[in-house]
Amino acid sequence: MSGPTVLAIDTATPLIGAALVGPFERVWTVRAVKGSDALLVPALAALLDGVDHLDAVTVTVGPGSFTSLRVGVAAALGVAVARGCPVLPVSSLAARAAPHLGGPPVLVLLDGRKERAYVGLFDGALSPVDEQDLPPADAVALAQAPFVATGEGAEIWRGLVEAAGGVVTEDPQASPALSMARLAQGRLHEAVAPEALTLHYIRPSDAALPAG
Repeated sequence: MSGPTVLAIDTATPLIGAALVGPFERVWTVRAVKGSDALLVPALAALLDGVDHLDAVTVTVGPGSFTSLRVGVAAALGVAVARGCPVLPVSSLAARAAPHLGGPPVLVLLDGRKERAYVGLFDGALSPVDEQDLPPADAVALAQAPFVATGEGAEIWRGLVEAAGGVVTEDPQASPALSMARLAQGRLHEAVAPEALTLHYIRPSDAALPAG
């Protein structure tokens, strides 16, 4: 492996992951319902052990679990500031679509809880044709057969996907961290300064205070 040295962090779902590419390749994943920050920080330290230079950090900024997203972004900002490098924000949906582009349309489904799905429909590009927060049946209805479905929601709602003529990828719940890191190597021109990073929730957080 060669090219720019990039650290990728994804905490959009309970399966959190990180990867480093550059002169070598390192990958770490774990399923964590709680305490993802306590697991992520030492894992990043291990991934960066012996790395003298970092060109960028790429991180998923949403949609996904509100608390976990904040943990991942905070960790990415901490590394970026400490290493003096920019940050490349990535949609959680685009990160999961990227490895499957180039064939049929890609439907990415994440579990939004409360009988809702975060959904993105991609047709040959990393910019979604449609991206919404919908009931699962409506989310799957965005795509027309043939299409492939990925993301943890694709496994949860496999029956809906297959009934609509879609095919669930072999490992729809795998962490996209490694593919994120590789993708970022060719997109460093899109990276921003740490202070410019923002989260992309789609749906307002339940913890948000009412206006006024």
